[in-house]
Amino acid sequence: MILNVYGKNKEIVKKCEAKEIDLMYGTVRSLMKLLKVDKMKDTFELLDVMCEAWEELTVILEDVFPDMEEEDWNGVKVAELLPIILDVFKSSFSQILTIPKDAKN
Repeated sequence: MILNVYGKNKEIVKKCEAKEIDLMYGTVRSLMKLLKVDKMKDTFELLDVMCEAWEELTVILEDVFPDMEEEDWNGVKVAELLPIILDVFKSSFSQILTIPKDAKN
């Protein structure tokens, strides 16, 4: 995943590549609480939640995109950010689902 940061003339001034998405359980739990994806009906609801929980989301996204600096977020296009947030969410769940079960427990 690549997150583009745009300048005033809408040119790409920085590209940040996601590191391996290896979030802690508490982070995934926080993301689930914030996004409430199971109750969302459309992109506008996701955008609304994203705006309400921006501080918490940037903490999570900074873990995924460590090269992003605080002022960089001002130059990120929302149309590019929404799919990335969903990809982070999906990737986290994919990792959880690949954890092997122990038949004895």
